Amino acid sequence: MLSVDRSKVDEALEVTTLSESDVYDIQESEYVRKAEVDEDVKESRLQGLKDRLAASDDDEAEQLRDEIEDLEQRIDDLTSFRTGTEM
Repeated sequence: MLSVDRSKVDEALEVTTLSESDVYDIQESEYVRKAEVDEDVKESRLQGLKDRLAASDDDEAEQLRDEIEDLEQRIDDLTSFRTGTEM
């Protein structure tokens, strides 16, 4: 049985003009990984904004409150994990 010492091949690649793809069969794949979300940090940041807006009663503050509610819903949708199908 013939075996190849990968570390020797890697050393040879370093001193030649060959690229890894010339020697190895390389397949690239992309995937999406859900990052961990610190719920407490997320909640405290949004709460700070909500508290500041609560002190104001103008139309712009009302629009911002609505936008924050929309953002909270989008964040919740993006960061919550659901298994199976919902009915």
